[in-house]
Amino acid sequence: MLEDDVAAFIAGHVMMIAATRDEAMRAHIGRGCGADFDPDVGDLTLLVSATQWPEFCANARPGAPIAFTVCRPDNYKSLQIKGQIIDVREATADQAERGRRYLEGMLAVMADLGVTRLQLSTVLTNADLVAIRFWPADLFLQTPGPGAGERLRSGA
Repeated sequence: MLEDDVAAFIAGHVMMIAATRDEAMRAHIGRGCGADFDPDVGDLTLLVSATQWPEFCANARPGAPIAFTVCRPDNYKSLQIKGQIIDVREATADQAERGRRYLEGMLAVMADLGVTRLQLSTVLTNADLVAIRFWPADLFLQTPGPGAGERLRSGA
């Protein structure tokens, strides 16, 4: 469902936030620390700190829905991908390294925009990463403006 342009956008310098929900349908959010699209399989893997976002991770279970939003901090171009979780497990060493590179890259981008490492320290961390794999089902434009919320693609 995701094409090269979307995969490249996700792999770029974007802030990531995702939501899961509990049994009472209350949303729980978590900030991503990197994501990877596998074009051979068609799924996405999102890295999230289980320590920083425990409620989000507790509700990330196979079969559960997930909403994943990515935003370029320099121009607010934003996309949201909704899907269904396939698997949740501790990040591998390679994924943890990807999370470290993502964190360092985003801290540099945000510093260029005037946001300090200290300001981000409470919301952006790569400690105790879990890898959440999910099937993308729907893609929405979320960039502020008249097109926000428009469905771009649907896997249904």
